[in-house]
Amino acid sequence: MEHSKMKKISILAVSLVVVSGGAIGANIPEMAKTFSNIPLSLVEMLTTIPALFIIPAVLLSTTVAKFLGYKRTVLIGLGIVLVSGVIPALTTNFLLIFISRACFGFGVGLFNSLLVSLISYFYQGSERAATIGFQSAFEGIGGMTLTFTVGQLLKISWQTSFWVYLIVIPIFILFALFVPNVSEQDIRQSRVIEEISYETTGEKQQVTTVSTLEFMGYVILLIMVVCIYMSITIKGTLLMTSLGYGDATDGSNIMSLIGLGAMAAGFSFGPIFNITRERTLPMAFLLMSGAMVLIGYSNSVLVTGIGALICGFSFRTFIPYLFNKINDGSAHQAAFRTSLLLVGFNIGSAFSPYGIALIDSLSGFNTIRGTFFSEAIILLVLAVVAGGNGLMKNRRVFE
Repeated sequence: MEHSKMKKISILAVSLVVVSGGAIGANIPEMAKTFSNIPLSLVEMLTTIPALFIIPAVLLSTTVAKFLGYKRTVLIGLGIVLVSGVIPALTTNFLLIFISRACFGFGVGLFNSLLVSLISYFYQGSERAATIGFQSAFEGIGGMTLTFTVGQLLKISWQTSFWVYLIVIPIFILFALFVPNVSEQDIRQSRVIEEISYETTGEKQQVTTVSTLEFMGYVILLIMVVCIYMSITIKGTLLMTSLGYGDATDGSNIMSLIGLGAMAAGFSFGPIFNITRERTLPMAFLLMSGAMVLIGYSNSVLVTGIGALICGFSFRTFIPYLFNKINDGSAHQAAFRTSLLLVGFNIGSAFSPYGIALIDSLSGFNTIRGTFFSEAIILLVLAVVAGGNGLMKNRRVFE
């Protein structure tokens, strides 16, 4: 039993670094001063470039796992994250730092989708849904803790803050000690057994199969929402510093509050989903829309922090909803669809600066506050559409 608990903790511990690529977002103003000869947009990409390189790694991860097994693939990914994460602490060569950030993303991508597959392999039913929620919570804890630590180390220098990635060392050791190696064949066999169990017990009738068209809609929706969500990481510190009510450390603390909200959502996802079900999406979008309005109107670190907290909570209610729906409703395609969701997530994250710029250009707002107001309107529309779609599904069920 003790070993079983440590296995779950070890798998969840890896999630602490899944979203840590953006933890150095508060460094951008200071790094821009150091690299004054480099275009600001390129310096800002140090926050988002890991997400771009997660994409090919996610697509390759299952192929690598076929040959090496899931455990070894995850450990290789963690090793890459450790080495590439601390390189910026050792050099001021921008090209080398840029390459290291790309490698960082590739390392995360190697284990990102495999974590969901491991959870689906080791746990079933309500325990699986709860563990997926816990995974989201651990991502929030990691994002919050690492971002806060970066903010404190930033007081010394932006280079010192990159030592935060030494957190990977104990995670690597835990995973190596307590998680058994699992092959691709083991994963496939477990899904076949699960499908047979569904057919035998009749439980599958309670599961709503996600069609290909509906799934692609989820991927597009995910890209849009991630792009909007990333605006706090990209524009949050700039908003506070340009309006004169915060500095870079405040910006880092605000991003930590996003992680706190995400953590709360992850731990409470199971009970929330049991109550809201198909209303989960419109509820999450409404909350996120309100958070964007709050941040847009804010003139204090406190109000911006409350908005960030709500934003983290609503976003991390939306994410496990998608992953749980895909893993419950389409067992034979779950691994592939999980990978595609992660690709969509990272496309939205990597190209968020351009997505935000597009939103700004299409909206009637021409200020940094306007960015958040425009996004609030988009989220409100998504809430209405998601709510209407849920009502239509309920009508079909009753008919």
